[in-house]
Amino acid sequence: MTYLDLPFINKVKKNQKEFGNKVIEIAAALNTDPRFLMVVMNNESGLDSTAKNPNSSATGLIQFMEPTAKELGTTTADLRTMENVKQLDYVYKYLKVYKNKLVSAADVYLAIFFPLALYKSDTWEFPTWVVKANKIFDTNKDAKLSVQEFKDYVNKKYSKYLTPQSNNNLPLIGILFIATTFFLYKYLK
Repeated sequence: MTYLDLPFINKVKKNQKEFGNKVIEIAAALNTDPRFLMVVMNNESGLDSTAKNPNSSATGLIQFMEPTAKELGTTTADLRTMENVKQLDYVYKYLKVYKNKLVSAADVYLAIFFPLALYKSDTWEFPTWVVKANKIFDTNKDAKLSVQEFKDYVNKKYSKYLTPQSNNNLPLIGILFIATTFFLYKYLK
Protein backbone atom coordinates (compact mmCIF):
# COMPACT_ATOMS: atom_id res chain seq x y z
CA MET A 1 0.00 0.00 0.00
CA THR A 2 1.23 3.49 -0.80
CA TYR A 3 0.01 6.75 0.67
CA LEU A 4 -2.06 7.32 -2.49
CA ASP A 5 -4.15 4.23 -1.61
CA LEU A 6 -5.30 5.75 1.68
CA PRO A 7 -8.93 6.86 1.85
CA PHE A 8 -9.42 10.62 2.13
CA ILE A 9 -5.72 11.38 1.48
CA ASN A 10 -6.90 14.06 -0.95
CA LYS A 11 -8.28 16.01 2.04
CA VAL A 12 -4.77 16.44 3.43
CA LYS A 13 -3.73 19.83 2.07
CA LYS A 14 -0.19 20.09 3.50
CA ASN A 15 2.57 17.49 3.47
CA GLN A 16 0.27 14.93 1.83
CA LYS A 17 2.95 12.38 0.94
CA GLU A 18 4.78 12.72 4.24
CA PHE A 19 1.49 12.57 6.15
CA GLY A 20 0.29 9.46 4.31
CA ASN A 21 3.60 7.66 4.72
CA LYS A 22 3.60 8.50 8.43
CA VAL A 23 0.07 7.08 8.80
CA ILE A 24 1.26 3.85 7.15
CA GLU A 25 4.30 3.76 9.46
CA ILE A 26 2.19 4.32 12.58
CA ALA A 27 -0.31 1.66 11.52
CA ALA A 28 2.51 -0.86 11.06
CA ALA A 29 3.86 -0.04 14.53
CA LEU A 30 0.35 -0.54 15.99
CA ASN A 31 -0.24 -3.70 13.94
CA THR A 32 -3.37 -2.24 12.37
CA ASP A 33 -4.59 -1.11 8.96
CA PRO A 34 -3.70 2.49 8.01
CA ARG A 35 -7.13 2.87 6.43
CA PHE A 36 -8.65 2.48 9.89
CA LEU A 37 -6.65 5.45 11.13
CA MET A 38 -7.61 7.54 8.12
CA VAL A 39 -11.37 6.96 8.36
CA VAL A 40 -11.40 7.73 12.08
CA MET A 41 -9.31 10.90 11.71
CA ASN A 42 -11.54 11.92 8.81
CA ASN A 43 -14.65 11.46 10.94
CA GLU A 44 -13.17 13.27 13.93
CA SER A 45 -11.50 16.23 12.23
CA GLY A 46 -11.86 15.99 8.46
CA LEU A 47 -8.08 15.31 8.59
CA ASP A 48 -7.58 18.92 9.69
CA SER A 49 -4.93 19.05 12.40
CA THR A 50 -6.19 22.51 13.45
CA ALA A 51 -9.82 21.39 13.92
CA LYS A 52 -11.35 22.51 17.22
CA ASN A 53 -14.70 21.50 18.66
CA PRO A 54 -16.54 24.72 19.62
CA ASN A 55 -18.22 22.99 22.58
CA SER A 56 -15.15 21.48 24.25
CA SER A 57 -11.36 21.43 24.32
CA ALA A 58 -11.33 18.68 21.66
CA THR A 59 -8.63 19.56 19.15
CA GLY A 60 -6.70 18.11 16.23
CA LEU A 61 -6.74 14.99 14.11
CA ILE A 62 -8.34 12.73 16.73
CA GLN A 63 -9.90 15.52 18.80
CA PHE A 64 -7.55 15.33 21.79
CA MET A 65 -9.14 16.61 24.99
CA GLU A 66 -7.02 18.89 27.21
CA PRO A 67 -6.46 16.28 29.97
CA THR A 68 -5.38 13.73 27.35
CA ALA A 69 -3.04 16.24 25.72
CA LYS A 70 -1.44 16.92 29.12
CA GLU A 71 -0.98 13.19 29.74
CA LEU A 72 0.85 13.05 26.41
CA GLY A 73 3.12 15.97 27.40
CA THR A 74 1.51 18.73 25.35
CA THR A 75 -1.55 20.99 25.29
CA THR A 76 -4.46 21.36 22.90
CA ALA A 77 -3.19 24.87 22.08
CA ASP A 78 0.17 23.40 21.02
CA LEU A 79 -1.52 20.60 19.08
CA ARG A 80 -3.66 23.11 17.17
CA THR A 81 -0.57 24.96 15.89
CA MET A 82 1.47 21.82 15.21
CA GLU A 83 2.21 20.62 11.67
CA ASN A 84 -0.06 17.71 10.74
CA VAL A 85 2.83 15.23 10.43
CA LYS A 86 4.18 16.18 13.87
CA GLN A 87 0.70 15.80 15.37
CA LEU A 88 0.68 12.20 14.11
CA ASP A 89 3.42 11.52 16.68
CA TYR A 90 0.83 12.28 19.37
CA VAL A 91 -1.77 10.14 17.62
CA TYR A 92 0.71 7.27 17.82
CA LYS A 93 1.69 8.08 21.39
CA TYR A 94 -1.99 7.97 22.37
CA LEU A 95 -2.80 4.75 20.50
CA LYS A 96 0.34 2.72 21.26
CA VAL A 97 -1.16 1.29 24.46
CA TYR A 98 -3.73 -0.42 22.21
CA LYS A 99 -1.16 -2.10 19.96
CA ASN A 100 -2.48 -5.42 18.59
CA LYS A 101 -6.02 -4.60 19.78
CA LEU A 102 -7.03 -2.37 16.85
CA VAL A 103 -8.35 -5.02 14.46
CA SER A 104 -11.09 -2.90 12.89
CA ALA A 105 -11.91 0.72 12.22
CA ALA A 106 -14.49 0.47 15.01
CA ASP A 107 -11.75 -0.64 17.43
CA VAL A 108 -9.60 2.35 16.50
CA TYR A 109 -12.60 4.61 16.91
CA LEU A 110 -13.51 3.11 20.29
CA ALA A 111 -9.93 3.60 21.51
CA ILE A 112 -10.27 7.30 20.72
CA PHE A 113 -13.94 7.89 21.48
CA PHE A 114 -14.42 5.90 24.70
CA PRO A 115 -11.49 3.55 25.41
CA LEU A 116 -13.26 1.60 28.15
CA ALA A 117 -15.74 0.34 25.55
CA LEU A 118 -12.92 -1.39 23.67
CA TYR A 119 -12.86 -3.98 26.46
CA LYS A 120 -16.62 -4.38 26.84
CA SER A 121 -19.02 -6.83 25.21
CA ASP A 122 -21.04 -5.77 22.18
CA THR A 123 -24.16 -5.48 24.33
CA TRP A 124 -22.56 -3.05 26.81
CA GLU A 125 -24.21 0.38 26.76
CA PHE A 126 -22.46 3.72 26.93
CA PRO A 127 -23.38 6.08 29.78
CA THR A 128 -26.37 8.33 29.08
CA TRP A 129 -24.24 11.49 29.02
CA VAL A 130 -22.14 10.00 26.19
CA VAL A 131 -25.23 9.16 24.15
CA LYS A 132 -26.72 12.64 24.66
CA ALA A 133 -23.50 14.31 23.50
CA ASN A 134 -23.07 11.96 20.50
CA LYS A 135 -26.55 11.35 19.09
CA ILE A 136 -25.18 10.62 15.63
CA PHE A 137 -24.14 7.14 16.77
CA ASP A 138 -27.59 6.32 18.19
CA THR A 139 -28.90 5.17 14.84
CA ASN A 140 -32.13 3.64 16.16
CA LYS A 141 -32.87 6.81 18.17
CA ASP A 142 -33.72 4.97 21.40
CA ALA A 143 -31.44 7.19 23.59
CA LYS A 144 -29.22 4.15 24.17
CA LEU A 145 -25.96 3.21 22.52
CA SER A 146 -24.45 -0.26 22.67
CA VAL A 147 -20.94 -1.12 21.55
CA GLN A 148 -22.51 -3.09 18.68
CA GLU A 149 -24.59 -0.11 17.53
CA PHE A 150 -21.44 2.03 17.57
CA LYS A 151 -19.54 -0.59 15.55
CA ASP A 152 -22.42 -0.91 13.09
CA TYR A 153 -22.41 2.86 12.55
CA VAL A 154 -18.66 2.92 11.82
CA ASN A 155 -18.77 -0.19 9.62
CA LYS A 156 -21.75 1.04 7.59
CA LYS A 157 -20.42 4.56 7.13
CA TYR A 158 -16.97 3.45 5.98
CA SER A 159 -17.50 0.00 4.48
CA LYS A 160 -16.62 1.10 0.95
CA TYR A 161 -13.22 2.31 2.18
CA LEU A 162 -12.48 -0.79 4.21
CA THR A 163 -13.00 -3.61 1.74
CA PRO A 164 -10.03 -5.96 1.48
CA GLN A 165 -7.27 -4.71 -0.77
CA SER A 166 -7.01 -6.45 -4.10
CA ASN A 167 -4.14 -8.87 -4.46
CA ASN A 168 -2.32 -8.13 -7.70
CA ASN A 169 -0.56 -11.51 -7.45
CA LEU A 170 -3.74 -13.54 -7.91
CA PRO A 171 -3.26 -14.07 -11.69
CA LEU A 172 0.29 -15.30 -11.05
CA ILE A 173 -0.90 -17.59 -8.25
CA GLY A 174 -3.56 -19.01 -10.59
CA ILE A 175 -1.01 -19.72 -13.31
CA LEU A 176 1.33 -21.42 -10.83
CA PHE A 177 -1.54 -23.54 -9.52
CA ILE A 178 -2.51 -24.67 -13.02
CA ALA A 179 1.12 -25.40 -13.96
CA THR A 180 1.70 -27.39 -10.76
CA THR A 181 -1.51 -29.36 -11.25
CA PHE A 182 -0.54 -30.14 -14.87
CA PHE A 183 2.96 -31.23 -13.80
CA LEU A 184 1.62 -33.49 -11.05
CA TYR A 185 -0.96 -35.02 -13.37
CA LYS A 186 1.45 -35.61 -16.25
CA TYR A 187 4.53 -36.81 -14.42
CA LEU A 188 3.26 -38.42 -11.25
CA LYS A 189 0.49 -40.66 -12.62
